[in-house]
Amino acid sequence: MEQIPGSLPRRLFLLACDVEKERLKWGDELGYAIRAATLAELEARACLKDDRGKARPVGGGRRTGDPVLDGALRSIEGHSRARRWHTLVQKERRETCLAVEDDLARAGLISVASRTLRRKEITVRDERLPGLLRAEAVATLTGSDPVDRVEPSRAALASFAALARLCPELSWGVRHRNRRRLKELTARAGVAGPALKKALDARTAAASGASAGG
Repeated sequence: MEQIPGSLPRRLFLLACDVEKERLKWGDELGYAIRAATLAELEARACLKDDRGKARPVGGGRRTGDPVLDGALRSIEGHSRARRWHTLVQKERRETCLAVEDDLARAGLISVASRTLRRKEITVRDERLPGLLRAEAVATLTGSDPVDRVEPSRAALASFAALARLCPELSWGVRHRNRRRLKELTARAGVAGPALKKALDARTAAASGASAGG
């Protein structure tokens, strides 16, 4: 399947859109996935590097020209010390999602309308895109191509969508049957892949602890 162009955060956001209901199919999980996608893209563009488990800006004022990526990079540069990747996945999730939403709207790929007491109405201009992206993710996760031959961005799209449960096509059964490949694709996505898994596991553990304590 031909890969649909665009940054990884953009593609994950579109994948999570429900065309029929004109809304996003997501809870807080999309925020984690979008943050991880942003970090993965910055690493792939050599703007971030791994420094003994921490995400460190490369320096020199490097920029990508992408407003979402550059905004996240400036925020990371503003910290007095480098932070661990999974910590950065947890930070500024809502802000990053809104930045991607605004970016897609400016590009004319979606339109957004507020609705009283309801989720925003998000219309994807090309209604084929979410389905194509979900199909790409499923094909990557269930395929037989050696993982080391899968493009990191494609591995990230599939593994992040699966880990964050962003679409029904990546059901528990699909994830379970392909759990070994999912683990390999997560690693193939770069440092942000395992960081997303760790952040989501911590979220689940915290929710379970709160439920047990309540």
